[in-house]
This record gives sequence, C-alpha cells and structure tokens, in this order.
Amino acid sequence: MSARVATAIRMGAREQRRRPLLLILLIVLPAYVVSRSIAQTQATPHRIGLPGGLQIITSMKDLHGAIMAGIAIAFAAGLCGVFIMQSALAGDRRLVLAGYRPRETLLARLTILAADTALVTAVALAATAAFFTPAAWIPFAAAAVLLGLIYGALGALLGALTDRLAATYLILFGVMTDLGIVQNPMFGNGTPGKWAVLLPGYGPMRVMIDGAFSPSFHATGALALSLAWTIALATAVSILLARALGGTR
Repeated sequence: MSARVATAIRMGAREQRRRPLLLILLIVLPAYVVSRSIAQTQATPHRIGLPGGLQIITSMKDLHGAIMAGIAIAFAAGLCGVFIMQSALAGDRRLVLAGYRPRETLLARLTILAADTALVTAVALAATAAFFTPAAWIPFAAAAVLLGLIYGALGALLGALTDRLAATYLILFGVMTDLGIVQNPMFGNGTPGKWAVLLPGYGPMRVMIDGAFSPSFHATGALALSLAWTIALATAVSILLARALGGTR
C-alpha cells in the first residue's frame, strides 16, 4: 500500500470520527438490535429446513439468534456504503485534482468500507454470542461477513445513484424484504421459496442457517453464490466510482 493510499485512508477515518451518528450506527445499533431481539423472543418450537434437505425442530428464540446478526449487519453496512460513496463522490474528486490517481482513492474508500463492515460484524457477533451459540462458528461468521460486504456494496451503489434519504429507505426496504421476510425461516414452511435464490441475501443466509444449526457444512452452493454476488457487486462499485472520479489511472 502506497503512502498516499494510507493518507487517504486516514483522512476517510478522520471524517467518519467527526460523525457521531455513524459511530452509533456501527456499534450501538447492531448491539442493541441483536441483543434486544433475542432476549425478548419466546422459545416457541418451530420447524425449519437446513441446506441439504434436513428438517429440524428449533425454537423461535434460537432462530432470532441465528438471523438477527445478519439483518443488523446488512442494514448497518448498507448505510455505511451509502455514506462512504457519497463522501467519495463529494471529496475524492478534489484529491484527484490534487494529484491522486483515481485507483488510489478507490482503494482507500473500499478499505474503509471493509473496515466498517468488519467492525459492525464483530459487534453483532459478540452480541449474538451472549445469547446464542451456533453449531459451527466459522460458516456462521463467514456468512455474516458476506452479508456485510454484499449490502455494503449495494448501499454504495444506491448512494451513487440516488440521494441519501432515498438510498436509506431503499436499503431498509431491501434488507427487511430480503432477509427479514423472504429468506427468514420463521415464515412459511421454514425454508425460502424457489424465487428467493434470485435475491442477494439467499446465499449468505442459507450459509448462516447451516452454521447456526449444523456442525457439518452442507451449503457449498449457497457459499459459491454468496461469493459471486460479493465479487460482482464489488466490481460494479469499483467501476462506478472509478468512472465518477475520471478514470482508472
């Protein structure tokens, strides 16, 4: 990493520290949403389907433990993506005029987004661990990271295409529709419908459910789909931001 990229990262981090609302979004929101949701849910029995076709009986309380981290991470990371993209469009053009290469400012912004995603993921997983222990932590945590990266990138795209208010509402609507309803095993017969695979949350949520309730891994296809979404969206964000900054020199 060049000295100029490191400087741009420090500038971006300093800008974020001047926004208390963003720090609340990254730390307080996921901790509160996850802990409150799990603590307030009754342990009512519920049947769900795991990847691989296995059906199990769990409880609504454990289901909240399995999915609320992903929902909180996706929403917080999505809003961070909105803020970071709009800051980039407003400020990074000045860095380019001052002599930065567009790819240097691009790398700095993507690094900040990845760091924000890592922070909100760590907070949400720590809150989850206080109430719920997944059967396999590695796939569970990997799914949480993937949800953050996917929705962080979606937030960045929305931040580039719309204003902040519209992007915020679209992220909220997208997360609640995709993860809160369509992929949520609390509804229907405990498994997503056939068309749910078309939405970005399908792959990581199936990996998360598998990690939450199965000690062995059965979600290889869902993991591959998650990685494909992550790569495609990261590429789209990179191209869009590079063009907005005037190229990829």
